[in-house]
Amino acid sequence: MIRRLFVLLLLPLALAGPARAERSEAERAARWADLRHAIFGDRLVTEAEEVVAIDVPARAEDAAIVPVVIRVADTLAPDIVGLYLVIDDNPSPLAAHFLFGTLAEKREIATRVRIDDYTYLHAVAETTDGRLYSAARFVKAAGGCSAPAGKDQALALERLGKMKLTLADRTTPGAPVAAKLLVSHPNYSGLQMDQLSRNYIPADFMQTLEVSYNGGSVFRLESDISISEDPGFDFAFRPADTGSPGVLTAEILDSNQRRFTQSWPVPAAPQM
Repeated sequence: MIRRLFVLLLLPLALAGPARAERSEAERAARWADLRHAIFGDRLVTEAEEVVAIDVPARAEDAAIVPVVIRVADTLAPDIVGLYLVIDDNPSPLAAHFLFGTLAEKREIATRVRIDDYTYLHAVAETTDGRLYSAARFVKAAGGCSAPAGKDQALALERLGKMKLTLADRTTPGAPVAAKLLVSHPNYSGLQMDQLSRNYIPADFMQTLEVSYNGGSVFRLESDISISEDPGFDFAFRPADTGSPGVLTAEILDSNQRRFTQSWPVPAAPQM
């Protein structure tokens, strides 16, 4: 789905030219209306910032690495099955689709993205019965999708697919466990230029990420070039408190059909 949207929606952006930052609010609203229909069809998307929120800098320090946090109200979180992150004026607007598993803590998830121009970001939460709730934030940033990679290509390939997981201490049985996953992947956008050869670097990005605990799903991410180089993901999960340690596993499939898998032990919660 994300790749189809990239092809369908890149042309209007290319035709818009360099003055996209100067779009009127009416033009931005029309852009979101087009995107909303392309992603969700005729389904109703209700603006509801009281139940969905985006935390993002109003002006990004680095357009190639913009931190984004999506939060869902406690009252809605149990009914959520997925979250969409849309960066309206990016070449690939549908940046991420998180599909939550049975072990997910759904109230908050965070990552880092590229932003190509001044734009609205939209977060859309989907419930088990198909309702859609959205929130929006405007961000001033430009050039993130074509910004040079932070590492040279040789170093990026050397570290390709390596992952690091940090877990918060488990102090209370039954409480969600906070985790931070760092992934080494250049996530080349196809819009970046090799500074030596002056040729464009072919797109090479993380396509899916699946996180599980003892075989049970935490979440699946479907992503594209709008996710930053060496992305990070902050999330939480609810392991069964059996008194025994468990295993958290992350599996990545990238656009070149390479698979990377890594697992980490999760200590058992202290028994009260």
